[in-house]
Amino acid sequence: MSTTLQKTEVKPTWKPEQMHEMYSRMMANNMSAAMQVLCKQGEGAVKEFQEASRKPMYAYFHKLGVKTPIEILKAKAELESNIFGSKIEVWGDDKEATLHYNSCGMWNAMKEHGMPKEQEAKMCASMEQCISSFAEEFGCKAEVKFEGEKATITLRK
Repeated sequence: MSTTLQKTEVKPTWKPEQMHEMYSRMMANNMSAAMQVLCKQGEGAVKEFQEASRKPMYAYFHKLGVKTPIEILKAKAELESNIFGSKIEVWGDDKEATLHYNSCGMWNAMKEHGMPKEQEAKMCASMEQCISSFAEEFGCKAEVKFEGEKATITLRK
């Protein structure tokens, strides 16, 4: 048995990689659990959840003031790199920009969680739909391509 006789403030000691991994794992677990429950309630419940969960993300990007494809994708890459530890490349301009995932922290966490092969196709379709809705929110068209474990997103005005 361990005892601490005095109050001790616990200070953060994790390295960024540890935080990325744990946050990605927590988000993957929460999303997996939510989707399992929502799927039992029907497609309407899934769609309602997805729309409700996108609103705060839209608000975040609107608050940043991003408007062009390159601004939008740079901000998305910055967020995902810092939160999930994703490895992302971005290039383009105000009319067309591309984001390429060399490694996606959330995808890796979902795979570690034990995502079945048949679920991968559903997750890709869901991501594609989510990116399309996101792009429309900012007056853009989106194209998503998957190549094995990697994905590429292109936004056009």
